[in-house]
Amino acid sequence: MLLLFIGAVVGIIGAQAASISEQLPQIQQKLQQLLEQVQQWIQQQFGVAPQQQIRFIEKQVSKAGQSANRYLTASLRRLSGLLSGLVLVVLYLFFFLWGRSKFREFFLRLAPEGRRGEMGQMLDQMRRVAGQYLSGRFVSIIFLTVFYAIGFSIAGLKNALLLAFIGALPTLVPYVGAFVGAFFPLMMALVSGSATQVLPTAAIIAAAQVIDNNIIEPLVMGSRLNLSPIFTIVGVVAGELLWGIPGMILFEPLLAIIRIICSHVTELHPYAFLLEGEVAEPKWLDKFKRLFHRAVD
Repeated sequence: MLLLFIGAVVGIIGAQAASISEQLPQIQQKLQQLLEQVQQWIQQQFGVAPQQQIRFIEKQVSKAGQSANRYLTASLRRLSGLLSGLVLVVLYLFFFLWGRSKFREFFLRLAPEGRRGEMGQMLDQMRRVAGQYLSGRFVSIIFLTVFYAIGFSIAGLKNALLLAFIGALPTLVPYVGAFVGAFFPLMMALVSGSATQVLPTAAIIAAAQVIDNNIIEPLVMGSRLNLSPIFTIVGVVAGELLWGIPGMILFEPLLAIIRIICSHVTELHPYAFLLEGEVAEPKWLDKFKRLFHRAVD
């Protein structure tokens, strides 16, 4: 599934790259118009002539250019690290899946003789949480991509499929990803489209996020893994500090697994209570989920 997902990403970007390159002159012209409008507004508000603004920008660009090589080298290192990390992740997944039955037996042997049944139940809960999270994220991205693509096409945005995918992919990161994913479609609506397309694009993104957060994710992932929002944000920040972007993605299910472990250890029950979500699931959503799971079964 991961390899197919990566192939789809490369295919979509490659298919849309030629179309975007054809639109570059129009995008540059639009940017020039926006720059002139900003210069006129600055001149009206602060009395700074466009020539002075250009000289100031050139001065700042020349300063930034002195360290451009350093930033470029760092960017290339990050890119190579990302690619090598992606290869390692694929290898890790392959070998973990290959030996999953052995790992399960290892943890069962760690438990005392009388508590192996409880250990097995805990491992099953951890497996279900991880499976719900991974499948839920894939379903969420597919839903957002389809919703965005249809909405952006109706709004008249060019390269709607590519913009939809770029807007949906960052939602792998909880909370933060939705804002990051919304930035590029809004900018393209302003630059390559018209100012009147920005508001419909923002409305499409907001509607998709509301539906995804309140219906799609609870259906396919459970009650958002039953985690407290504040500790989810703390986990995202800690994951970024330790593992970068992969940590931001993986620390949410890791917190859910830690919560399950704490709930099965008497001494750690207070920590499980601390990690649990505070907001109760609406009754209508619980009924809808039951109907959904019955239909799937």
